[in-house]
Amino acid sequence: MSTDDSSDRLVRLSRSISLHFSGTCPVKLTPYREGVDCWVDLVERFNAPLAVVRSAKSEIAVTRYDGIVDFGVEIEKQVRAAALLRLRGVATPAVLEWNRTTDLVREPSWMLLEFVEHAVANWEELDLHFQLGTIARCIHAIETTDPTLALFRRSGSWSDWITERILMRAAAAGRYIHMPKPDALRLALLTLIGRRDEAAKVLLHLDLRPPNLAVRGGRIVSVLDLGNAIVGDPLLELARIRGCGLLSPVFLRGYGLAPTGLDKEAAILDAFELDLVLLLVVVSLEGAVTLIEG
Repeated sequence: MSTDDSSDRLVRLSRSISLHFSGTCPVKLTPYREGVDCWVDLVERFNAPLAVVRSAKSEIAVTRYDGIVDFGVEIEKQVRAAALLRLRGVATPAVLEWNRTTDLVREPSWMLLEFVEHAVANWEELDLHFQLGTIARCIHAIETTDPTLALFRRSGSWSDWITERILMRAAAAGRYIHMPKPDALRLALLTLIGRRDEAAKVLLHLDLRPPNLAVRGGRIVSVLDLGNAIVGDPLLELARIRGCGLLSPVFLRGYGLAPTGLDKEAAILDAFELDLVLLLVVVSLEGAVTLIEG
């Protein structure tokens, strides 16, 4: 993004945030970080603690690996997920205000969050693994009986939905690496995953990795970035955590399982981990947002 484009983005965003506070609150924005689908800026307001705002890079993105993604819908999901997690005692930044735009020219969709101070952590410290296991267990204790989770549910069966998502990612990755034929892969996935439909009823964060875990003083003080949250099978989450190298025996102890507690589910974990591995293949080779060619 050019300097002029960046300046225009910040002006539009600061004006939108100010208007949501009755236009009486001057807002100063400073670029902070850049996510896959959003900008993250520091927000300074008079007589208010430092905050951060996440705003859309593109309101509607069409990717090879996720299909159509509506950033406004994703923000609404994150707001609801944050409320649920905080209600259940899982620390995550408070949502101070949010906006789902109805005028793309005037303003983007955005979400204003409290700023959580944290530092780069040493994830070789196994106590962090134990804490993460405890956090994952708390998240997975939130089941679909909670009416707030309606927004996170998918139509049709879990096994059909996750199989089709993996196949979409396999098709995208197949441009670069050899993949089995789609029918063979679908049959193999459904054979493994098909019996997991009854388990697919809990909230999943689906991005529990170091960049999204705020650590301060050796403690995980906040879980960040709820944009991937869905209702599904906890084994999908555990497979992704394994793919990030954090599914250690100490993690499992924090999660409430013995070190061998997942041995009998190894093949299912392998199948679910394809969801992450194929995504990383595509993103690393094509970039985060890949428009489908007409």
